Amino acid sequence: MRLQDIAELLLLSLLWGTAYMFVRAAVPDFGPAPLVAVRLAMAALLLFPLLLLRGGLPTLRAHPFQLLVLGVPFTALPFLLLAYASLHITAGLVAVLNATAPLFAALLAHFFLKERLGAWRGAGLVIGFAGVALLVSGSVSFKSGSGALAVVAVLCTSVLWAVGALYTRRHLASADALVITVGSLMAASLCLAPFAWADWPSRDPGARAWIELALLGVASSGLGFLLYFRLLRRIGPVRAMAVTFLNPIVALASGLFYLGEVVTLQMLAGGAVVLLGTALSLGLIGAPASPEASTG
Repeated sequence: MRLQDIAELLLLSLLWGTAYMFVRAAVPDFGPAPLVAVRLAMAALLLFPLLLLRGGLPTLRAHPFQLLVLGVPFTALPFLLLAYASLHITAGLVAVLNATAPLFAALLAHFFLKERLGAWRGAGLVIGFAGVALLVSGSVSFKSGSGALAVVAVLCTSVLWAVGALYTRRHLASADALVITVGSLMAASLCLAPFAWADWPSRDPGARAWIELALLGVASSGLGFLLYFRLLRRIGPVRAMAVTFLNPIVALASGLFYLGEVVTLQMLAGGAVVLLGTALSLGLIGAPASPEASTG
């Protein structure tokens, strides 16, 4: 990769890694539904003009049902679950647990798409889920008594995103990535709007919470997706996948310095095991993955 590509990859990891920190900071003031609805609407509004410039509106209109399916159970619900989890566990733990999405994607592709795992990728799944067990074996990162339920919520998010990736490959494979993203963001934000209205906080959030929400919508989601599409075109999906491994590192560091969260040796060890398993399951180390697995 060129130096510019590396710099952009690091910037993307900064935008997406700090998102966990901003969600953890702002969700107590807004609540999960208002926070997610406004965040996704901001991102959709930022990306929609670019979609128009690239002539993507006909494609958007051609797949209303598929984008609705992708937007509600595979976009709105996962972001809601992450916001809920952020009320009860640290940003760093949310990020590391969320890095298991490729593990679930490999597992689902094996059973439903009949993709062969092989010894290396199979070992990666075992190692990755062992890392999850190590992570949640203690309660240091729990912020409330609902910590265990929050862990389940994050893992459900990873499963939903893995299923969403398979759904996209089957039903939207020919659609442009920007069209898929804008369509799913629009569907998700519109679906969540009534819930956000009903659950809007009685006391207006402070200026700091609004700034954090704006950074989530504009920087992490809007600009983050734009940068991701740029990297996909220039370095390909396998190299762009490196952001999966950088996000938890950024989230742990930002949670430590911005929120004062505790980073323990258990969290670092468990996170390292999860990421090792993820790398093996993706074929990034050990035996190479199949071409189909690399695009999931």
